This record gives sequence, C-alpha cells and structure tokens, in this order.
Amino acid sequence: MRTFRLVLALVGPAVTGGANVAAQAVERTDAPDRGILRVTFDPRIMTWNDEFTDAGRRGLGFGLTGDSVGSRYIPVLGQLEQNVRTVTGDLVPVIQPQRLGHGDQTPLLPRFVASLGAGLLSVRQERRTYPITAELGVTSRLSVSLTVPIVRVATRAALQLSSKGANLGVNPLVLNTPGARGTDSAFFAQFDTALSRLDQQAAGCTPPPSPCAARDSAARWLAVRDALHSSVYGRGQTGSPFLPLDSSTAGRAIDSAVARIQHGLSITFGIAGFDTTVALAADTLTGPAFEQVLLNPDPNGFGYATVPFQKNFRYRLGDVELAAKYRLLTGAHYAAAVQALVRLPTGAKDSANDLLVQWVGDHQLDLEGGLTQELSAGPLWLNVAVRGGIQRPGTRVRRVAPWDAFLVPGAATADLRWDPGDYVGVDVAPLVRLAPEFAAGFTAGYFSKARDHYVFLSSQDSVDLATRLGVPTAASVLDAGTAQRSLRLGFAVTYHAPNVEGGFSIEQTVSGAGLVPGVTLYRLVLRTTRKLF
Repeated sequence: MRTFRLVLALVGPAVTGGANVAAQAVERTDAPDRGILRVTFDPRIMTWNDEFTDAGRRGLGFGLTGDSVGSRYIPVLGQLEQNVRTVTGDLVPVIQPQRLGHGDQTPLLPRFVASLGAGLLSVRQERRTYPITAELGVTSRLSVSLTVPIVRVATRAALQLSSKGANLGVNPLVLNTPGARGTDSAFFAQFDTALSRLDQQAAGCTPPPSPCAARDSAARWLAVRDALHSSVYGRGQTGSPFLPLDSSTAGRAIDSAVARIQHGLSITFGIAGFDTTVALAADTLTGPAFEQVLLNPDPNGFGYATVPFQKNFRYRLGDVELAAKYRLLTGAHYAAAVQALVRLPTGAKDSANDLLVQWVGDHQLDLEGGLTQELSAGPLWLNVAVRGGIQRPGTRVRRVAPWDAFLVPGAATADLRWDPGDYVGVDVAPLVRLAPEFAAGFTAGYFSKARDHYVFLSSQDSVDLATRLGVPTAASVLDAGTAQRSLRLGFAVTYHAPNVEGGFSIEQTVSGAGLVPGVTLYRLVLRTTRKLF
C-alpha cells in the first residue's frame, strides 16, 4: 500500500490568544462541551456538464459528439477499421463485380475510417448529498461524531444523431434482420469449403521458396476470410455491433474484394460453389436502433442496463463516517484542533453496466487525519483546514478499457482488486465579520490524489478476460487518469444565534488534472444543539 507521509501541520502566527467563533465556511475547531449534542444538516448539491482532463477540458458527452463519431472513443470501431482495411487494403481498386474480366474499375478506395455520422450528446450530471452529523461532547476538549450521508445522483442526457458522413450502420445480427444470420452462415460455410479445396491444391506445390499461386492465394484469402468473420461476429466472445453500409464506398469495396476472390477461385483454380455475399448494414444508425445496440446483452450489443439518453436518478446510502476531534488550543485570537476520521465501506455499490455512471461511494475503508486552525484579528477571521487520507484496498467491478473509452462491451467486465490513491486537501476561508452574528468572505480549496492501481483477483481472471475480448488486456489500463488535482474558488456567508447556526457557500472548480468534474458546488449548513447531561 502506498501512503503519503503527510505532515498535517500548518505554521501559524505566534499568538497566544485564539478565535472563539460559532459559524464558519469550512471545517471548524470548536466542539460541543461535555454533555452537549450538536446536530448538523449539511446538504450539498454539485452540478456539472464537463470535466478537466490531462488533455484539456471536455464535455461529458465527448464520446458521441463531433462531425464524425468513430473509433477515437469506441474501441470496437477501431477493430472494425483494421478488419475492413485487411479486406479491402488501404488503397485498393474497387472493381465492379458485374464487369469482372473487362478491366474496368472505379477510383482507388482511400484509407477506411469508421464513422457513425455526426452526433451531439448533451449530458448534465447532478449529485446531492444529505449528510446528517451527530457530534457529542465527551469532555470540554474532546468530541466524537457520526455522519450518515444519503446520496442522490441524477443524469440528464439527450442524443442527436445525423447520418451526415456516416459509413456504418447496425449489424443485421443485432437487429435480428430476417435471413441475416442464415446468409452469413451460408457465406462463411461456402468460403471455408472453397479455401479447404484450395489448401488441397497448395499441398501439391513445391515447398518454398518456389512460387505457388495456390499457396500464396490461400494465405491472402484466409486473412480476408478471418477479417470478415471478425467484422460480422466479433473477436473472442465480444461481438461486432456495427458494420459498413452496403451502399458506402467501404461496403462496395468489400463486395468487390469478395467478388475478386470468387472470380479467382472459379477461373484460376476451378473451384466453384462460392457465390453468396456477406450481409452488411442496410441503413444508417437511428436513435432507437442505437438504444437497442446499447441495451442488447447479446455479444453484438454493449449490454448496458438502462437507456442513458433520458433523465434518471436514484437514492443510495453513502459511506458512513466516524470521527473524533480534540481541541489543542483555544485562545482569544487563535485556535487549533486535530481530528481522526474513519470512513466505512457502507456506500452502495454501483453497476459497471450503467453508462455515464456516477459512483455513490467508494465502498472501501478510508483513514483520515486533519488539522484545523483559526486566526482572528478584529473583524477578520481566517480558517484553514488541512486533511490527508489513506484509502485501503478493496474490490471493484469495472469494464476494462482505456480511460478515455466511452462505449465498452459487456464482455470487458471483470472483478478487480482496487487500490485507490491516497489524498490530501486544503480548504481556506478568509471571512470578515460584518456583524456579531454574521460574516462573509471567500473560500478556496485544493485537492490532490495519487493514482489508483487495478489488478486482477487471480491470473485466471486475466486469462478469462483475454478469452472474452480475443486479445490480452491488462487491468492497469484503468490506472491512467485516476490521479487528480483540482482547485476550487467561491464565496460564503455564515450566521449564528444562541442555539442555531447556518451557513451558505457556492464554489466552482476552476482547474484540474486527471479526470476532475467541472463542478459547481452549493452548500448549506444548519446546526442546532441540545444538552443531554
């Protein structure tokens, strides 16, 4: 376990007095006296529609937004591009099948780049946390507390698709197009039979380096067959949701490549019986068809649990916190307190089958220590809270793919051992007392977290994932983007009466690195006290 060697100390001015204030914008030094119960209701609303990354700021709908939605954020399209290029070549003459033998051909096909068309995915996410904290004074300096958070996460999303520039459509196998599965079965059965007969002819050739047309053609056409099979049925246990349009340049090039093979088998090698074509997509992608692809648990779909392009929300229990606070100093102008906190793994586990997922809680054990200092001089009041945490390892179910992959097939899902990075944070609130009960000022917060580390629970899990995906994939691809740094700025007001306190603040994340939501945070604090003994 990696830990930060944190020095939770902040050097303050050499003053003998201390602050004695009741309301504040960030963590406070005071605690209830012995026998006093202080209850705090601290609702927080966070909203955002974009995020900071190492490559710059981007919208949450980045994966399906642009003039050409393609393989940049959808890995299965990258594999499809490779397959189509294998079949057609990067630059190939597209011969009209009906005119084979006449030497007529269309211009060369440019390098194939997959495109679902133009898209615009608008996403707005919201997270509301309703923590209730009960803090009991044990002595005049020591208090203990329990915080129970209820979390509401909500997502609003809307997708607009355009066929402009599209050269892909939905695989007929996903839509259960009548005859598509039978057509493909017949196509590959005939192709395999023809190649088997060609292999028999190649077996009679003189061994290399002597030339042999049958042997060379068999090797080349087998690669075409495998690429077509991967395009239609996918690789490993991962299907292929999309295929080139039969009317697109790539679709015509595939038909042309198959026709050339059939012509060569029949004319050059005298092998007949291969006369079918592969079933390609008949139409461009539509919204309902796309939703079917996302929800389809069949290997040719993505297997997500819900349609993300609508408003949805859910309530869950978050991670419960137990804390103890000890006041080190309490003077007329300066006060300091230390706190130890344990965050329990009580948060509800979310599913990796939710697109645009928001995690309700970490669901693993955190140990946190903090130091809070307050300095007051006349109407000025400075509050500084430093905290650092060690996050204990746990487990998490994730879809294993590069950090910027937007749509990932369900076959990539795996149970992983997760070691989240340790963190440190600093919150500062310089306020001005405008009245004995009222203060206002600014807030700033800095947060930094080390990189997470993912590993498979066992070596067999790695083998199983490679079998499902058809290619070895390391769990560590999830590590990238998990280190975080962020800076928040805002303003706050506080108010206190003899038995009731309140505060309100608004903060905005202004910079970040890693994957940091560009959050606007609204926070309301309400406190009341009651004497128990």
